[in-house]
Parts: sequence; structure tokens; C-alpha cells
Amino acid sequence: MMTPTLIFGCVSFSLGLIGDCLNIFQCIYLVQLGWNESRVGFALMLMGVSSLIFQTFAGDYIDKTSFDRRKLLNAASCSTAFSALVILFVREGNRDHFLIYTSKIIQGMSASFLAPCLGAVTLAFFGPRYFDEKMANNLLCNHLGTLGSAVLAGTAAYILYPDIKYSFLILAFALLSAIFFITLLPKGDPMMGRGFHGENENKLDNQRDWVEKTDQENTKDVSLGTTKVQEAASYWDVFSDRTVFILCLSGFFFSFCKCECFTSFR
Repeated sequence: MMTPTLIFGCVSFSLGLIGDCLNIFQCIYLVQLGWNESRVGFALMLMGVSSLIFQTFAGDYIDKTSFDRRKLLNAASCSTAFSALVILFVREGNRDHFLIYTSKIIQGMSASFLAPCLGAVTLAFFGPRYFDEKMANNLLCNHLGTLGSAVLAGTAAYILYPDIKYSFLILAFALLSAIFFITLLPKGDPMMGRGFHGENENKLDNQRDWVEKTDQENTKDVSLGTTKVQEAASYWDVFSDRTVFILCLSGFFFSFCKCECFTSFR
């Protein structure tokens, strides 16, 4: 049987295959169809800006929702891959701009759910003690998947030339792989997935157990008689924290750098 760590790694690798949906390959393909570089850059800028704006709302929703995050991860994967595969319907010539612009906006919004969904499911199963280690492993597998998608797409384009658009079917294969492995993901403890203390937090992971109890950041216990109810920290508490503020600011400008790189494609 596959271990939980291996399952999470396979999911991360599959999501890496979807990755940035071969956007650089799509740029080259659109130019080959007759698009000018400014329109290609604008399409990618729309995707970057929509992702930048929407990712805060996506993370907040995933943190608060009681819906199964694995199903959300499946839905986000499907939406991201399908919106990228719209490029197969672009006709020859400098046309179908609205189709690509719309698909890139949807792609940016959908991709915003992937990382927080996987992070929440990872935290829900492994708990805070092992979260850093497991997320590092997830990111490694994700980057390997991104590299793999580029190699596979490049190889397919070389073999299928001049019909290189069929190399984008790599994304369909990646989606099927992601859906399969996501169904194998353990649900874990939804409370731990929010960063709270979970009822399974006292067990060990390596033997299909969970993890030891550790202190949680940004949570507090409120005594109500003989019971304790955990409450999430307020938005003010989070954003007034200097470390969190610097992290958010860095991520904000990093996203703008990516948008600038896309726009400079012109």
C-alpha cells in the first residue's frame, strides 16, 4: 500500500504537471498562429492579476469552509486544466482574443485554490509538527512535476511537429493523474486543517497514525464553563503581526514581478 507521504507526493507531482499550464509553450503557439506579442503578454497579465487578486479570497474560503477540501482540490484542478486546454480551440490568425482572455482569468482564479487546498489537507493529516517537512516534500515533487511537464510537452511537440497544439494534451493526462491520486488522499482532521488542536493530534504519523500535540500559532482557547472552544485569530491580529505583514508584502511584490515578466514578453 502507498504511504500517506507518497500519496501526497504523487498529488503534488501531478499538480506540478498541470503547473503553470505550459504558459510559455502557449505563448509560442499563439505567436505561431499569428498573434502579436502584446496580446499574448496581455493574456498572461490577466491570468497573473486575477490570481493575485483572488488568492486571498481563495485562502480565506478554504480556511473557513466545512466542505471536503479534497473535493475542492479536484474541482480546482479540473477548472485549471480545462481553462488551459481552451487553447486547442483557437483558430489560425490573430483572432479568438476574448476566448483566451476569459480562459486565462478563469485559470488564474482556479489555480489560486490549488496550493491552499493542498496545504490545508496536509496540515489536517500530518499536524503542525510534521507540516514543514511534508510541505517541503510536496513542493519538491511539485517542481519536479513542472519540470516533467516541460520535458514531456517539448518532446511531444518535437515528435508531432507541425501539429504542436496536441502537445497540450499533456495537461489532460496530468489532470487524470491528479484526480486519481486526490481520491487516495486521507481526509485528516478538519480542525487541524484550520490550524486548531485536533482530536487526532496526539498520535504518530509513520504507522498510519497522526502527530503529537504541539502549540498552535494564531489560535486561542476561550473557557466556557468546563469546556474550551478554540477561536481563530482576528484579521487585525494576523495583519498587525510584523512577520506576517512582511511575508504578505513580499508575496504581493513577488506576484507583481511575475506579472511584469509576463508583460515584458512583448
